[in-house]
Amino acid sequence: MSWRQRARFLPTRGGVALSSLTVGIFAISQTTGAGWLTVLASVSAGTVAVGIVWPLILVRSTRFEISGPADAVAGRPFKLNVRVDRPTSGLQFEIVGLTSDPVWAEPPAAGTVEVTAQRRGVMQQVEVDVTCSAPFDLFTGRFRVGLNLPDPIYVAPQPHPMQLPDRLLGGSGGDGGGAGGSGPGEMVRGLREYATGDAMRMVHWRASARRDHLLVKELEPPERPRLVLIVDVSHTDAEKAAGEAAGLIQTARRQGHPVTLATYEPTGRLISDVGSTREAGRRLAAAIPGEPPSGPFPEGSQIIRLGQTTGTTFS
Repeated sequence: MSWRQRARFLPTRGGVALSSLTVGIFAISQTTGAGWLTVLASVSAGTVAVGIVWPLILVRSTRFEISGPADAVAGRPFKLNVRVDRPTSGLQFEIVGLTSDPVWAEPPAAGTVEVTAQRRGVMQQVEVDVTCSAPFDLFTGRFRVGLNLPDPIYVAPQPHPMQLPDRLLGGSGGDGGGAGGSGPGEMVRGLREYATGDAMRMVHWRASARRDHLLVKELEPPERPRLVLIVDVSHTDAEKAAGEAAGLIQTARRQGHPVTLATYEPTGRLISDVGSTREAGRRLAAAIPGEPPSGPFPEGSQIIRLGQTTGTTFS
């Protein structure tokens, strides 16, 4: 599905010169009655008319097909696949609302165009400005065409480097590995044969005596606190809040913390775990102004609120 705006044209320097010359020749022919001047004025006027009408016909008949990647990041270049089927004359086009350079095409043609989205969001349509001055370069026809993308592009916010608060780094979120063996809170997952470099404190002596060779304990990784992010994009610092949320999610996932994200989206309030940075990027791309949910959250969760009028808050 597509939509189009009204075409318009602008004269080039050559178009202005030829139009002025045509008017002058016509005026002289009417004064002198010279037939050859009348013929010349008619030919010149016909050329001007074609120079006006033909570019408009060409830009109005242009057919685009545009698709892109499923995911992108604000401020980082990505590529759109573009196909131009008509017209058969050369034209120039530019993707509206995205940072890109104008592209010259000789339809039918296909290729990629590098663009950059400056803000996060879900792109479901694109607009293209088309210009053409064929065949005489006397007038430039301009036309804007809108296209629905076959699949949406989720533009995630640019992650801001963020550190987790100290309370998420200690306690049950520590790395364990004290001086003794499996201490309080450490769960033994199983046993395996001793390998060079294993700490002797990890040897399970009783099992080793029964098997007649050394066995060491494998421990469950320490349970880390859950991070809950409540992201409100209703205020002027919405993009900053989304970028900070993306940075916190990256840091939390690197350190092994499960993450729950609470946002307001077109379907309403949403609370759900994010299992990957890609999933988190899509959730933050889809977030729209509205009050996000404030719970319920799993017991023991560490909650961070982002984007509210009071700024970043912890609870």
